[in-house]
Amino acid sequence: MNLYHRDIRQYIGKRSMIRVKAAVIALNESGEILLLKRQAKDVWGLPIGKLKPGESMEDAAARELWEESGLTADAMRLINLISGPQYMKKYRNGDEEYYVIGVYSASGLRSAIDLPPESDVSLKYFDLDLLPPMDSVTGPLIDMIRCQIR
Repeated sequence: MNLYHRDIRQYIGKRSMIRVKAAVIALNESGEILLLKRQAKDVWGLPIGKLKPGESMEDAAARELWEESGLTADAMRLINLISGPQYMKKYRNGDEEYYVIGVYSASGLRSAIDLPPESDVSLKYFDLDLLPPMDSVTGPLIDMIRCQIR
């Protein structure tokens, strides 16, 4: 939990909070989806993150794509808005965050970084039918929007 949320908790106590996030679906020319391997974990996930105060969901999607992959996109298109009990995180101290996730499709991807496909990094494109183990948010999210991204 970051300092901002810790400080808020001292005023509102241990209650459920609704957090707005933006996730990015980035496909390459072959229709493969970009996933990132999370640090210190053996699962993969989409570029995804929480909105900052004053930020639009579209801007958050663009920022997360850049921060997590080094890619920029010419356009972000909202393809779905997702929420539900499967998109909840419970912290050890009892706090709960329920996520509302705007899922964006990124087009016109560009990068100054040119990694060869065989490089062993935590950023790779995967065939939608051959996905690796994914984090608890990405798996259900991709399942829910699979028909919208093909």
